[in-house]
Amino acid sequence: MTFAGSRSSTPLVSVCIPHWQVGDMMRICLRSLRRHSTGVDLEILVVDNGSRDESLDWLRSLPWIRLIERPEESPANWPMNVFTAWDAAARVARGRYFVTMHSDVFIQRDGWMAPFLRELARNPQAAGTGAWKLELEHPLYLWQKRVVGEAVSGFKRLLGRPGRHDKHQGRYPRDYCAMYSREVLLKHNLTFCPEPGEITGGHAIARQLWQAGYETPLFPVWEMAEHLVHVTHASAAVAAKPGLKHSRAQQRAEARARRMLNSPWVQSLRQDEALDAA
Repeated sequence: MTFAGSRSSTPLVSVCIPHWQVGDMMRICLRSLRRHSTGVDLEILVVDNGSRDESLDWLRSLPWIRLIERPEESPANWPMNVFTAWDAAARVARGRYFVTMHSDVFIQRDGWMAPFLRELARNPQAAGTGAWKLELEHPLYLWQKRVVGEAVSGFKRLLGRPGRHDKHQGRYPRDYCAMYSREVLLKHNLTFCPEPGEITGGHAIARQLWQAGYETPLFPVWEMAEHLVHVTHASAAVAAKPGLKHSRAQQRAEARARRMLNSPWVQSLRQDEALDAA
């Protein structure tokens, strides 16, 4: 495991993104992070899990990321090597807060980190935060959820009751983009590796935080969707196997993902090579 690149010795936030041969996705992801994280004391760590194509050379050329190379990894170790990538990065990161991110998460505008920092700052027992899910949904639907969510939360505050996500109730910050207290992760030697029966690193880390007495407050999906998109079906859309029938809902999601990947703002990130420079 080798390192390249460096940032401030004491950044506020460390963002970690595992990678394996998804150069186009990672290029959009990293450039969007750099374009829309101005003014934030941030370091970006990319953990490469054994890439053998040109995407690794491109990552090595970026002077503003910290690259962790794990040439011993391979796709045969997926998805466990995603979880161990976050574990390894958390131990060497420098930030007060640690963000897990997937390479198919693209930041659309500035201010994307504000809801995370707000939730961790206002609750002394909070050690992790994020949204429950994020889909490519119709803007009117997102607006409706925002209005209804604000009304319900306001009513409950008037009654002196917490919102329904203030306690985990089985829900947890989804690890495609979630923020944690790095001090807590290290203090309790927590791991993103799931136990049998668990399928995600997000659930594994939330369970351990709950067991240690911490909380993982969730903020509304619309707050996340205002700032970023998670292209959850993009890989399936371009790598469908012959004869594999997808549900109509999945087909619609894949079509939306293709449209988004061809949208002007994504194309502008693909073309803006200046974002790669020091």
